[in-house]
Amino acid sequence: MKYFKDCPEPGMGTWYFETDRQGVAYRQLVIEDDGKWIASNRKDEHYHFMLSEKPIETSEPGLIPITQEEFEEAWSASLHTRNAQWQSLKSLHPPGLKIEGSIEAFFPQGTLVTLTDTGAVGLADTRELELSGQPAWMYPGHVVQAVVKGYDEANQWIVLDQAAVLERRTDPNPKESSN
Repeated sequence: MKYFKDCPEPGMGTWYFETDRQGVAYRQLVIEDDGKWIASNRKDEHYHFMLSEKPIETSEPGLIPITQEEFEEAWSASLHTRNAQWQSLKSLHPPGLKIEGSIEAFFPQGTLVTLTDTGAVGLADTRELELSGQPAWMYPGHVVQAVVKGYDEANQWIVLDQAAVLERRTDPNPKESSN
C-alpha cells in the first residue's frame, strides 16, 4: 500500500489516502479545518461514504507521499472519536447473529451494508452477494441478510458471512415510483 496526504485549497482541510499500487483508494480521511473528521469507514451526513471512485493520480501536484505510520496515526485518531460507540455496536452484534440491512456502497474491500436495527456498518463479500441473487438487485437500497462473522477493527465494520441480497428494497424503487 501507498500513503499520501494533500491540502487541496485553503479551507478544505487535510486529506489522507491509503492506495494500492494502481492508486485505488482503500481508506480516505479528511480532517477539516474546523476539526471535523470525515472518514471513508462511516457514513457522513453530507458526503455519504466518501472514498475516491477513481484511482488517485499519485503524480498530482500537491499530493505528498507519507509513511504508513503517519497515515495510521491520523486514522487511529479518527477511530478513537467513535471507540465507545464501536464497542457498544460489537456487543450488539456477536458472531453468529443473523442480521438484515441494506446495501450502501461498493468498496474495494467489499459491499458496505447498513444494519437495520443499529445503523452499524457491515462488510459483505461482494462476490458472495452477486452469486446469491439477481444482478439487478446489486444496488444501494436492496436488502441483505447475513450472519455476523467477526469484526474489522481497522475500519470499525461488522464482518458479514453467508450474505444474500434480496429483491426487497428499503426504499421505494425509483423506477417504480416514477410510473
